Formats: sequence, structure tokens, C-alpha cells
Amino acid sequence: CRRPHGRRVGVLLSARVLSFAAAYAGVWGVGAQIEGLEASLSPEISPECSLGLRKYVLCGAISGLFAICHEEQLFNNSKTLRQLIGCENEPQRCQEMCVRDVSSVTNESITSPCSADFQAMHGFSAPLNIFTMGQIDQEKNSTKAAFFPLPNIKNLGGASLISYGEPSHCAEIPSAHYCVLSGQLQMAGAISSSFALGACLPKVCSERELKSILSNQNLQRLKPKVQCDLVRPKAPAMGTSAIVEDKLGWGGIPVYYPYKLQYTTGFVVTVSLILVLVAFAFVGTALDVRRESKKQLLERARAAAQSSDALTIGGRGLEAALPLRVADDTTQLPQLTAVEGFFNHWSLLRNGRSLLRTRPKSQNDFACLDAIRTFSMAQVILGHSFIYCMSSAGYANMEQFSPPHGLLGDFWFQVVPGCFYGVDTFFVMSGFLCAYGLQKKVFHRPENRRPARFSLKYIQFALLRWLRLIPAEMFCILFVVNVLPFLGTGILWNTEKANGSYCYESAGAGECSQNWWANLLFIQDLDHFLGRCMGHTWYLANDFQLYLTAPFFALVYSMDKRAGWGFLAVVLIGALVIPMAQTAQNNWVPEIMAGAMAGFDKQFYMKPWCRAPAFLIGIAMGWSWPWLHERFQGGPRSGRSKALGWLWAIIGVGLCCLATFGRMAFWQCEFAACSDPVKSPVPRFWQYVWAGFSIAAWCVGLAIIMMLCFLNRFLPLWQGFMHLPMWQPLAKLSYSAYLIHTSILILDFCQREAPVAYSPSAFAFNFVSFTICSLLAAMVVYMLVEKPACNLQMKVFGSGGG
Repeated sequence: CRRPHGRRVGVLLSARVLSFAAAYAGVWGVGAQIEGLEASLSPEISPECSLGLRKYVLCGAISGLFAICHEEQLFNNSKTLRQLIGCENEPQRCQEMCVRDVSSVTNESITSPCSADFQAMHGFSAPLNIFTMGQIDQEKNSTKAAFFPLPNIKNLGGASLISYGEPSHCAEIPSAHYCVLSGQLQMAGAISSSFALGACLPKVCSERELKSILSNQNLQRLKPKVQCDLVRPKAPAMGTSAIVEDKLGWGGIPVYYPYKLQYTTGFVVTVSLILVLVAFAFVGTALDVRRESKKQLLERARAAAQSSDALTIGGRGLEAALPLRVADDTTQLPQLTAVEGFFNHWSLLRNGRSLLRTRPKSQNDFACLDAIRTFSMAQVILGHSFIYCMSSAGYANMEQFSPPHGLLGDFWFQVVPGCFYGVDTFFVMSGFLCAYGLQKKVFHRPENRRPARFSLKYIQFALLRWLRLIPAEMFCILFVVNVLPFLGTGILWNTEKANGSYCYESAGAGECSQNWWANLLFIQDLDHFLGRCMGHTWYLANDFQLYLTAPFFALVYSMDKRAGWGFLAVVLIGALVIPMAQTAQNNWVPEIMAGAMAGFDKQFYMKPWCRAPAFLIGIAMGWSWPWLHERFQGGPRSGRSKALGWLWAIIGVGLCCLATFGRMAFWQCEFAACSDPVKSPVPRFWQYVWAGFSIAAWCVGLAIIMMLCFLNRFLPLWQGFMHLPMWQPLAKLSYSAYLIHTSILILDFCQREAPVAYSPSAFAFNFVSFTICSLLAAMVVYMLVEKPACNLQMKVFGSGGG
């Protein structure tokens, strides 16, 4: 290193010495590996495959050793290498002895490096890093080495190894095909992990032959699974690409990801249904446009006739006393025929006007509900953007979320897990509108309180709600199960996981083919059906079940208001106590993510009795509104009244913030400790309080904000923003957006070739794009299914159908 250019030469030699030592010592291991490979090959393996695998395994060693054995300067300047080879006394024979020793071990000539295509296969395969640690051998009372692949991803369920290499480049090698090896492995102690590794392997080995190799009993504990031909070239290399391919083993050619799915009857039926709905929309729109054109022509003709009559009257003096001619039926727009009326329900012109129609605040006391509904839908998409990524592509840097110093322990990040209150907002609005509507339209008539009449109204009430929800939900289930699998592509999309599922099934298609009827009956929140079909629709089951209780509260209230309030109070107290009792009985940490491992999410978060406080608070709002409107209508009339309104606004916002950011206390510890109710930094008493009152705090705060907005007493700028007409069309799309948004998320996450690396800006951009795409997809569902179904319902049942 003291010679000229010493630093550069010294670094180079040091690196090569280490490489040589590792390669020369490791070549014996390669020989053993080859012997083990050949021993494991069954008679089903063709000689071509056996030879190809041998060349593939030896390629790295041969290329490295060729570089070492044919580097004369390396031997002349390194006494260590000469000693390793045994040529320190005969440096002129070092190369010869190096070549001889390596050839005797590998049975391969190293007069040239490995061929370019095999070197490219290694380059485009996923790297496999081996981690070594000491393990106690209890029988021999000694320490032995334990080896396992080094995981590169840490998620909430443990560590995993996921690396797909470069599949598109692998497909550009004519003699190779791309395969994914996946399975489960048991590491040191009780630590287990899943793995998925991309490998660029010789094409002479078919997928069947590779599976035969993995059928070795010694490998079955890994539950190995191999899948090949997931990516293919579109055409052979030509021109410059062919020259590059000849030199480097691969050329720059386009590739594609072939589908392994077969078109099913369900796919044909669903696509046919979509085409029929599109045809209905086309016919209905065309008929509506023609009718609009006729209407305009008739109006112009009528205007021209009236103008002509006026001129006649003005120019004939006494003739003006003559009777005017009566327009015949030809100037009247004819009634819609039955066929035209049917197709008119799908008219894009009619439904588009309905979507874009807005009402000013002066005609709608509840105008701010549209903004709140839109915000809540955005909350749901934001929360699911975080959760669905973990269940599909996964996070490459999951440790960024690890508490207490990661994002889960950060104050502002609580907005993301706080998004789970979005469904509670929907429950509050549902309870409010239901209670208010029942009192105003049904139970103000004494005859509707009689048993027979009440029973009839109750059946109508339940049927109309079922008809309102079910068409769009069933359509989305058909789409997710039968069409969504054909819309994506890529390695992650087409690779079967170790458990036999596919990434795209994370959108909810899992077991829909067997359990769709549970969604039809709105019982998908029962333990047996939970998460089996469109898992996020547990909310619809909760909402429908709570909705069915509303008429009973309304009936008692209409008979005796004090009895109604008492009944509501008793049920609300029970709904607050039950979550606390469940938390104590099941030893839960009452936080959706911290308690997920113990079943808190399925046994608490998705159950109607734990969501009942939100719906009951909404009912209380519906009963209170007429009295509040009568007393405080017209907005604040004095400075004291305005100050009081602002004070209540601060209380409402403060309660919502407390429910959102208060969960930060649960994350001031390591994740395992945060999931343990004893080790949690939150005392057990306050855990019970949080379980019973966190949802109620959010809902009471929201109820205060809603009431202040209805009375024009909320914070002025924010109230004006919430009363903007633009929220009304977006709110009408919220139901369809709720149903379809998980498909949008999965279409992005499952078409990536690597786990998602979290960054704040990327997360924000993804959220915005997911929201926009979900609204666009929801518009399609709204125009083709949801709104036409509502139109038909209105046609059959009249205004009550709304």
C-alpha cells in the first residue's frame, strides 16, 4: 500500500484476497452441494434438467474462481494466496495448481467463465442471505451452528423473507424462465417465518421437475411451493437487443405476465350482466335524449303559436273577441310507455342530473351531513390504505411503525388508526335520520302505533332498507369474485401464497362463493361468517341489525316521551357496560391494532352491541332536534349566544380529538408489551374506561358539531366550508365508494413487484389517488346499479321507497 497508487491497489487486493479465501474455501461446500443435489434428483428429472441445474449451481463459483486463477498479478502480490494454494515456493505454478484443484473438486473446466446467460440468471434471481447463530444442543451440552435465511421484512405477525428479484429481466434470457419459491420455515427456537423468493432458473427444468425436486422429505417441513412461467417475453430479441443478448445473456425486449386463470361461468355471467346494464343505460339515455328533443321542439312550437296569436289579436280589432284555438294533443308530450319507463330508470341523463342536483342551505337544514358523510368515507379509505397494504403487498420498512419511537407512537399519526371512527360517524347519522324520519313520517299518526298497523309498517321498513342496500352490494360481490382476478397482472398478483390464496383475494373475494348468502341476509358479522366474504361489509350487517331496532324505540317514544328517553338511556348504559365487561373477561387491550392478536378486532370492533352507542346517540339527536330547532332557529342573535355556540363547538371538537389522539397512550411501549394488558402503559382501569367510552366520546363530540351546524352556530369558516354544494354529489357516491374502494386498493398493492416502502409523501399521494379512483368507480356503480335500483324502488313503493 506504500507503493504509487497504493490506496487503490491495496483496497483492490484486500477485496480480492477475501473473495479468494471465501471462494477457494467454499468451493468444497459447492462440491458437497452438488453431490447433495444429484442425490436428491429423482428418476423423473431429465438429464437436460440435471445438467442445467449443475451448471446453474456451479456458475457463481466457476466465474469467481476463473477470475482468481487467471489473475497473475494477484498471486505475485499476495503471499497469503500462495500459501492457501500451496505454491509459495513455486509462484510460477500458482495458476496451474489453482486450476487443477478447482477442477478436481467441481469436475468442471475453468478455462473460461460461466456462460453469460447463466451469469444473468444469478444476477436477476433474488439474493439469499444466510444468517448464522449459535444454538444450544441439550443432549451434547454444546453449542452448534444454526442457519436460516435472513428475513428482510418485519410485520405485525412476525418476520418474513420476500424478494422477487428482477422477473422482467429474467424473462429476457432465452434459456431461462422465472419461478417463485414460497413456503413456511421454522427458524431458531419458536420463531417461524414465511418466505417468497424469485429465482431465474434454466428453462430446461420444467415446473413439474422442480416440484419433484422439492418433494424431498427433508424439505417438506418448509411446505415448499414452486410456480414458474409467471412472466414471458413477447418476442425474441432483434437488432441491438440481440447483440446485447449475445454479450450479456439478456436483451431489452418487452415482456408480459400470462394469466393462469380459466374463464369461469361466474365470469361470463358477471360480464354479461355488466354488458346488459350498459345496454340498458345506452337505450334509456337515447330514449331520454329523444324525449328531451321532442320536448324542446314542442316548447318552441307552443311559443311560436302564442306569438302568432298575440299578433293576430293585436291586428284585428273586434276579432280579438273571438275564442282562441285550443291546442290539440299533438302539442302535448306523450306519456312514457311501460318499456320506455323501464329503460328510463337507467338513463344517464336522468341519473346524472340526480347526482349533480344540489339544494341550498336555506332548503336543507341538514346540509352539513353531506360533508360529514364525505369526510367519513375518506376516513375509511385512509385507514384501509394502511391496513390493506399489510395484508397484501406488505411494508418493506414495517419497523417505521414500531412503537414507541415509530409512527404508531407519534402524535399526528394517530389520525390514521383514528380513521376507524369513520364507521361510527355513519352509525350516528343513520340513527339520527332514522329516528327523525320515523317520528315525522310514521308515528305522528296514532293508527301506526297499533299492533297490526305497526307490524305492517315494520315489514315495509325492513324491506325497503334491504332493497336499498342489497343490489349494489351483490353487484360488487359478483365483480370482486368473478371479474377482479382478471383485471390485474404481475408476479404478486399471479403467485399463489403458501396458504393457497392469492393476493387479489384480499379485496374480500376469499370464500364468497360459499358464503355470499350471509351477506344477502346481513349476518356476515357473525363469528362463523366474519371476514369470509367482503370482510369490510361487516359494517352493513351491523347497520342493518341496529336499523331494525329503531322502530321499537320510536314506538315507545311516540307513546310516552319520558318512557322513550328512559328506554333509550337503559339500553345505552348497557351498550357502554358490555364492552367494558368483555374487555375484562377476555383480557383485551381495547385498541384495534394492539388487541388484534387477541381477537379484539373481530369480537369487539365488528360487533353490533359494541357499536350500538353510536346508533343510540344518533337516535337521541333525532328526538332532540325538533325542540332545539324550535328554540334556537335563526342562528345566534347576540354576542353571548355566539360565544356559547363557539364554546360548544370547542367541546365537540375536543371530544373528537380526545378519542382520536388519546389512543397514543396505548403505544408508548414495545409492540409485544402494548399488546399485553398487564404490561400496557395504560392502567387497567383506564383501559376499561376507554373500551366503554372512547366510541361514545367521538359520537357525542360529532353530535354536538352536527347540531351546531344545523342551527348555524358552528365555527363560521368551517361551517361555511361544510355547507358548500360540492359535497352533495360526493355524498351520494359514498355507499358505492365504500363497497368498491377495497378493490381499488388491491389493484394497486397486488400489482407491485416488491413490498411497499412507507414514506409520508407516498402515503399521502396514494391516499389521494385511491380516493379519486374510488369515487370514479363508485360513479359507475351508482349510475348502473345503485340509482336505477332506487328508481325502481320508488316506482314500485312510491315516495316511501326513498
